[in-house]
Amino acid sequence: MQTATPDRSLGRSTTDSESSAPLPPIVPFVTTGAQSATSGALPTLSRTRIAFAWWTLGFSVLLLVVVLIFTLQNLSPVSTRFFGAVWTIPLGLDLLLAALLGAGIAFLLGAARILQLRRGARRLASARRRA
Repeated sequence: MQTATPDRSLGRSTTDSESSAPLPPIVPFVTTGAQSATSGALPTLSRTRIAFAWWTLGFSVLLLVVVLIFTLQNLSPVSTRFFGAVWTIPLGLDLLLAALLGAGIAFLLGAARILQLRRGARRLASARRRA
């Protein structure tokens, strides 16, 4: 008498006669090159965009914690002058605002350059279609 046992790795049930056969290993995102197939080397896992985003997020959170610690340790008020404007705020907050202003300027310049390159690529593509 055959009994059905759940096979959780494949999401289906197997019988006793099927469960005795070995299953091939399941490896996601496997990359194999021509050299690895001939040399007998094991395939390697490729890097994915999600993995990169995950590590970037982790690094960003770590950087945020460091910036917050710096800001909280530098709460002594300072007087700041900028183009005639004078204000008094904590030193850590003053430096944080200066860094955010610099990051915003860098972001805007980078976005303008990307738009410029896209416009140039679009013009080149349309010129090639006409030719």
